Amino acid sequence: MHDEFKTQALVRLKKRYPDAAILVHPESPQSIVGMADAVGSTSQLIRAAKTLPHRQLIVATDRGIFYKMQQAVPEKELLEAPTAGEGATCRSCAHCPWMAMNGLKAIAEGLEQGGAAHEIQVDAALCEGALLPLNRMLDFAATLRA
Repeated sequence: MHDEFKTQALVRLKKRYPDAAILVHPESPQSIVGMADAVGSTSQLIRAAKTLPHRQLIVATDRGIFYKMQQAVPEKELLEAPTAGEGATCRSCAHCPWMAMNGLKAIAEGLEQGGAAHEIQVDAALCEGALLPLNRMLDFAATLRA
């Protein structure tokens, strides 16, 4: 989902709201991350929303964060970062259907049941390619804790 954020559309939105801070999830494209005032996980972006002095925030992550973020900073205006621009399809909306499947009940069931029911098999070639972004994400998270 995060790779759906579009650089040129974000540049145009930033021109419309020049005083807005840009908050970005680290899995977004590098061009988007490079424009960010804050990069981090959901909780880190909410913390940034609280601490940044900006009254307007352009948020480039799953829109599921908006409710919790708006509760944390009701005095600020939240702007959804553009995805595929005009005429965007549902595929390119800022919503990750896979993350939406995660809930307390599903997590509890997975922890209680364990085993093959919740195991995911990944082709070795795909696994090798997936290690690079996973390691980058873990390395990035480690730098934030340091």
